[in-house]
Amino acid sequence: MKFNDAAKVLDGIPHISRHSARVLYDFIRAEKPVDCLELGFAHGASSGYVAAALAANGQGHLTSVDLEASREFHTTIEQTLASLNLASMVTVCRELNSYNWFLKKQIEAQTTDDVCAPCYDFVFIDGSKNWTIDGLAFFLADKLLRPGGWILFDDYSWRYADAIERGKTQSDGVSARDLSPDQIDEPNVAAIFHLLVAQHPDYSRFQVQDDSWAWARKAPGTREVKKTGKSVLGSRLSRWKARVSGNA
Repeated sequence: MKFNDAAKVLDGIPHISRHSARVLYDFIRAEKPVDCLELGFAHGASSGYVAAALAANGQGHLTSVDLEASREFHTTIEQTLASLNLASMVTVCRELNSYNWFLKKQIEAQTTDDVCAPCYDFVFIDGSKNWTIDGLAFFLADKLLRPGGWILFDDYSWRYADAIERGKTQSDGVSARDLSPDQIDEPNVAAIFHLLVAQHPDYSRFQVQDDSWAWARKAPGTREVKKTGKSVLGSRLSRWKARVSGNA
């Protein structure tokens, strides 16, 4: 499915901007991951763009995981995918309180003789934005990510403090009342990225885009963390588009 066709359906469904959706779609089209995992899907907008790109590639499948509470959303991921006619491209999984329990079960299923066989080419962590939950999610997802695969974090600069200012005291099942002042003030995902991901010896190609998305590749390479804005991001998209035809 072409990006513009997907966008006609998905525009207005939270929580991904058109700009970010284009980046995600073009990444899938260019890198061609076959087995994809999304941790945190909300209404399924980003899931829809990934599924559309996989469909355009002619292969691939997405597993999307979130909480049971997502069944109560005014627009569910099932409705979003059905509107695109792409439900067959996505397996939807829900857990009661954390996608980390899903990851535990996946590691169990992939383990033979005490060795876990990785099974994903791309992991998109777009859920709790919490050090404890997503810090563990990284290490669990790493066991399931194939060499050469990519991991992407959303909400790099998100803070509980900003959510509180907007009147939101609970986010993804985590109450701000249970957090220390410094955890409320600090962007948890940025801490995970710099202190866990960027220091992991198996990862490279670290990039923070627009202080929003943080990428890393599970492969040898440069260990510098690069920060890019829209101009550099746009040039990268141009390179991706040059490698892909017919996806506009």
